[in-house]
Amino acid sequence: MIDFKLSEAVELAQASLFGSDMVIHSVSTDSRNCKGALFIALAGDKFDGHDFIAKAIENGACAIALSKDVPCNIPYVKCNDTLRFLGICSLCVRRKCKGFVVSLTGSCGKTTVKEYTSKILSLCGKTVATFGNYNNDVGVPLTLLNLTLDTDYAVIEQGASHPQDIARTSEFVEAQVALINNVGGAHLEGFGSYEGIYKGKSEILDSVFSRGGVGIVCADSPWFDRWCQDYKKELIEGRLLSFGESENATVRLSNLKVSLDHLEFTLRIDNKDYPIILNVIGEHNALNAAAAATLAFAAGAKGEKIQEGLNLSSNFKGRLNIKDYGNFTLIDDAYNASFNAVLSAAKTLSLCKGHRVMIFGDMGELGDESINLHKQVGEYAKIYVDELLCVGPLSSYSVKAFGSNAHHFNCHEDLVKYAVGLLQGQYCSFLVKGSHSMHMQTVSDGLIIHGERE
Repeated sequence: MIDFKLSEAVELAQASLFGSDMVIHSVSTDSRNCKGALFIALAGDKFDGHDFIAKAIENGACAIALSKDVPCNIPYVKCNDTLRFLGICSLCVRRKCKGFVVSLTGSCGKTTVKEYTSKILSLCGKTVATFGNYNNDVGVPLTLLNLTLDTDYAVIEQGASHPQDIARTSEFVEAQVALINNVGGAHLEGFGSYEGIYKGKSEILDSVFSRGGVGIVCADSPWFDRWCQDYKKELIEGRLLSFGESENATVRLSNLKVSLDHLEFTLRIDNKDYPIILNVIGEHNALNAAAAATLAFAAGAKGEKIQEGLNLSSNFKGRLNIKDYGNFTLIDDAYNASFNAVLSAAKTLSLCKGHRVMIFGDMGELGDESINLHKQVGEYAKIYVDELLCVGPLSSYSVKAFGSNAHHFNCHEDLVKYAVGLLQGQYCSFLVKGSHSMHMQTVSDGLIIHGERE
């Protein structure tokens, strides 16, 4: 972390400092691990950091940030919102960092694009990136607090489930380049409509354009013309870039060849063609790679480094990982599930051999579109797979839409038992997909255990 004075954060937050000013060397939200750090008392749904201020002091905190009246015998900051104060502290660090900061959002594929971009930029200099999917009001500031004086690049993932979520974190990121990967059927419950999702994701463009930066969108998106209209000034100025298969895309994807162990395609970058061999499965990842290439290119990466970085990339745990266990193949994509990602995964399964079985758990936060989108999953899956196994109340609509050879289960254990039974006398290829809240990794783990026993 880059040091900052406590008074700097206090001034930016319009808060009050009680006690002496000091240089802050580290920031913590964990009272168990805050020796020598500024402890920020966050108030969550299950825990309130204010209840642990005494423990934080006992464990060596040098100062406290709080929003409630709690006795404190060391220097402390009183503010209206400790979560925002955490962000302000990260802003103090970000403004002292000389590195190039890029950010990204989207309905799906964010973490994949972030990882690809980080892989490319790490070949160009010291790179800090969001850990895992720490992309919310807490995760974004904690990532920014990892910036150091010798950081050359930062890749910040920004998630959102409601309007203004991205606007809040953008205040602290101050990205020089920002990308929207896509606008799809995720978090419809929070945004209210696809229009709401479009506006929510576009908050990242509003932020970067307000500071003279560059924005990037998908040229193949049905929203592309809308972006060009809403940001006509930036488009004319050359600050609205794009990626995709469209001939007019800044970075153009072409010649895509899909197999079960890699993707081959060409990216046209700065009027030069670069052949890419991406060691991942799922044809949608070619577009994710094009997004990462555009983001890295806008940050100054050369085509050769983009090519090298993508060729070094691979799938991540829980995301379209494929393994052969002798009498079955498992595609483990259990980490999470947006509508578009589910459709892409089903199409990937269609490339597999044997009896193709899609194991599907409910998608979450879809609001009034929940039933309709689960029906569409069943209808789409019927085109590409042989059998559908579901768990969760909403996926029962997928079963009905799929028709014969679709089954619904009350628990993960019964589903796994049935799936294992399918292996008697035939080769199967399984895809496991579902929202994080559905704990579909339980199904993947059950199949993995069976495969390792055989």
